[in-house]
Amino acid sequence: MRNMKISLEKSLREVEARYALQMEQLNGILLHLESELAQTRAEGQRQAQEYEALLNIKVKLEAEIATYRRLLEDGRDLSLSDALNSSNSMQTIQKTTTRWIVDGKVVSETNDTKVLRH
Repeated sequence: MRNMKISLEKSLREVEARYALQMEQLNGILLHLESELAQTRAEGQRQAQEYEALLNIKVKLEAEIATYRRLLEDGRDLSLSDALNSSNSMQTIQKTTTRWIVDGKVVSETNDTKVLRH
C-alpha cells in the first residue's frame, strides 16, 4: 500500500508539472495573441485615419473639379482673376453612401450630398 501511495504521489507530481508547463506555454501564446490583436487594432485605427484624410482630399478635389466644370459650362472666358477668386472660395461637402448588402451582394444603395460650409 505504501509503495502504491508513493507511486501515485509521484505520478501526481509529474502530472502537475506537465500541467504547469502546458499552462505556461498557453499563457505565452495568449500574451503573443493579445499583442498581435493590439497591433492589429492600432493598424486598423491608423488605416481608418488615413482613409479619412484621403476621403477629405477626394471631396475637396471633387468640389474643385465641379467648380471648374461649372465655370467651363457657363461658357464665359476665364481670366486669371476668375481662377484666383474661385480657388479662394472653399466648400465643405459631405457625401454619404449607404449600401444594403445581403449575401455579399448590394441590394440597395443611396447617395446623399450636403454642402456644410461655403
